[in-house]
Amino acid sequence: MKIWAAGISLFLLGATGVAGAQAPAPAQSAKEPSATQAVVTPDHAAAYYHYMLAQRYKELAGIYNRGDYVDRAISEYKKAIEADPSSLFLRVELAELYWRVTRVTDAIAGAQAVLKINPNDVDAHRLLAHIYLGSLGSSQAGAAIPEILQKTIAQFEAVTELDPSDSESALILGRLYKVDNQPQKAEAIFKKVLQDNPDSQSVLANLTQLYFDQAEYQKVIDLLKSIPGDRMDPSLLYLLGNAYMQTRDLSSAEEAFQKALQRAPDSQDVRRAYAEALMADGKMQQARDQLEEILKVSPEDGATYLRLGQLDREMGRFDDARQDFAHARTLSPANLEVPYQQALLEDTVGHEDKAIAILEDLLKKTANSNGKYNPAEANNRAVFLQRLGQIYREQEKYAKAIETFRSIVALGADQAPRGEALIIETYQLNRQLPKAMAEANEAIQKYPHDRQLLMQRASLLGLQGHRDEAVKQLKGMLNNTPQDRGIYLAIAQIYSQGKAYPKAEAAIQKALSLSNNPDDQEYARFMLGSVYEREKKYDLAEEQFKQVLAVDPLNDAAANYLGYMLADRGVRLEESVHYIEKALQLEPNNGAYLDSLGWAYYKMNRFESAEAPLQKAVQLISDDPTIREHLGYVYLALGKKADAQREWQHALKIWRKAAASDFGPAQAAKLRKKLNHLKHEMGHQESSAAD
Repeated sequence: MKIWAAGISLFLLGATGVAGAQAPAPAQSAKEPSATQAVVTPDHAAAYYHYMLAQRYKELAGIYNRGDYVDRAISEYKKAIEADPSSLFLRVELAELYWRVTRVTDAIAGAQAVLKINPNDVDAHRLLAHIYLGSLGSSQAGAAIPEILQKTIAQFEAVTELDPSDSESALILGRLYKVDNQPQKAEAIFKKVLQDNPDSQSVLANLTQLYFDQAEYQKVIDLLKSIPGDRMDPSLLYLLGNAYMQTRDLSSAEEAFQKALQRAPDSQDVRRAYAEALMADGKMQQARDQLEEILKVSPEDGATYLRLGQLDREMGRFDDARQDFAHARTLSPANLEVPYQQALLEDTVGHEDKAIAILEDLLKKTANSNGKYNPAEANNRAVFLQRLGQIYREQEKYAKAIETFRSIVALGADQAPRGEALIIETYQLNRQLPKAMAEANEAIQKYPHDRQLLMQRASLLGLQGHRDEAVKQLKGMLNNTPQDRGIYLAIAQIYSQGKAYPKAEAAIQKALSLSNNPDDQEYARFMLGSVYEREKKYDLAEEQFKQVLAVDPLNDAAANYLGYMLADRGVRLEESVHYIEKALQLEPNNGAYLDSLGWAYYKMNRFESAEAPLQKAVQLISDDPTIREHLGYVYLALGKKADAQREWQHALKIWRKAAASDFGPAQAAKLRKKLNHLKHEMGHQESSAAD
């Protein structure tokens, strides 16, 4: 806030102070007193004398923190006003003192009294603006905050109109517009202040943050790129790097963070952001080096150990990750994210029982005896319960998974739709489609506007063969907003399941047209790649999967799909193994990825190498006919005909129930023919041996 007290020489000359405050003026230059007041001839000498005493007592009160000096300052201001009742300057000074000593009601009354006399008194408006601004942060404001916000905005608007040069008030007004969800007004005033003060880093930062809040990242980039390089301090380079991160221009993000580090090598925030950019770009070891640099300076930084643990898990350095998380837990024992990440690690490496124990302990420690939780607590419990239920699903303990997900529903209306969606999904995975549909219908009765539940019900209709009705329901949800992207992807999924691939393509292209950034496009491109692959448009499919990996090098699903697609066709097999191993580095116990690796080795005639991953894949996913077919081929190549026969028989026994598999009637017929041939061959060999 600006200083209103004028110096002695300014006071005597009747000049304007630093913030435009007017010194006591002759009676004829001020507004006339109200009709209820007696006309008093101003005594300027007395007013000046008492004003100076008031100033002195105010200074002493500040130095010695004594209330009696405050009282004497107030008394002297009143005497000065009594000597010169027409001086609005003195009245504002007294009101400001009231505010400083927390007599807010008196301060407001004093400033408002001045505005009744002169509605254009900028200092009175400025004082009221800061009083209300202070009230916004007060816990006593309570439910009155919206009203106070509007009063604050009104006063700052008056200040900026009366004193256009007051850039500080204009900056505050822009921030208030942001709080009041008026981004266009905020942008306009920030731009005006920036035009008048082009070197203001504060205004640049506020305008940049406004664009961030509105997810207008290209505007951030355009704004900051227009700033000369010598004016780009580390904070602005940091913001520029984050904007590039949001648009997935990772190389530019890394460059911005590098420049920021050159100018502020001790900034751990910048170094941490640089590490995140490197991770996103798949440069895992370089990212790890940056995190270790932070720990050299701040060895007690539990948050960095936590991030290092996540990085080591993604790099497949599981023992290192376990140590990192142990350090993080020691340094940040109250951080619930640490044990949660430990549970994810144990699940990743196949120690499901350990993961369950950690999650159950987390749920026990965060439980409230009354069963009631605030929104943040409820969300944390929902996250823990979701992961616990998903592990039960991985173990094919579907009943236990559903019981766990019902605990999410019990957390209340904010979390219940999430729990219901997981229950429906679990019934579907367990091939209990009637139960899934019943659950969906019941959930939608409770939450009729939940888009996720509505999409799930439509997808279930598609799985049950009612494709047209499913698509009709989904199209009825379209509302010409970016949210339509998810609807179009759900439509594409239904068409793909029905092998209506051209229609699936068209729906995905609609979704892509609604995607504003590469992150939004990632899943759509993955789906498009899978559709192209089913249409045998392999070059187009490969292009889509590579685009996904360009945006997210850690997308293990895309890496596996691309690797398996190459392996299944028997082309570029070394490259296919590279992609699959990349996926397995991130998910070493993923049965589908292990199947891909085994199948790639089989195609390379490396039958002994193929056997182990396929055996493990069967253990992890016992009901997938494709995996068992692949293992049968490997056994046959190794001369283990009886084992091959067993696997193929099992594949043919379960294929009709394997809803999630691509194993269809044609593939079953082909395999049955091979099995019969194998049986005949084995029978002939046994007959020959008997002879």
